[in-house]
Amino acid sequence: MKRQDVRRHGLSELYEAYWSITNRLENGMGNHGLNTGNPKIFLYLVRNEGCQQKDLARNCYVKSATLSTVLSNMEKNGFIERRRLEDNKRAYAIYLTDKGRKIRDMVGQRLDDIFDAALSDFSADEIEKLKEYLVRMRTNVDAY
Repeated sequence: MKRQDVRRHGLSELYEAYWSITNRLENGMGNHGLNTGNPKIFLYLVRNEGCQQKDLARNCYVKSATLSTVLSNMEKNGFIERRRLEDNKRAYAIYLTDKGRKIRDMVGQRLDDIFDAALSDFSADEIEKLKEYLVRMRTNVDAY
């Protein structure tokens, strides 16, 4: 796809919106001991606590080696703990600690505030349509 096609399809606007949201979310997170990329891991663990690292890597679109480093830092900072799986001694399940749950709640609240601002002038119908479109886009891209 040529650059002008990206603009014609509105994808540059989508990408800019994504980066604007990401920058707002990550701004100030260092004050809490978080690094870039930690918020999306926290948000995934909210819905999937006890998941394996391979699932976390796949669903957060992070390479396994990169994620290993991120998780080691999160573990060192006391946000997560890794527990060996009973049926596979080489694999670990990832859980939030109490400190991690507090950060998760803060990240979730910050994300809620950002989305409230981003969608402040959207109707409920427009928000539902937007969600449908974004899910459909992700499905299409994942199948690509």
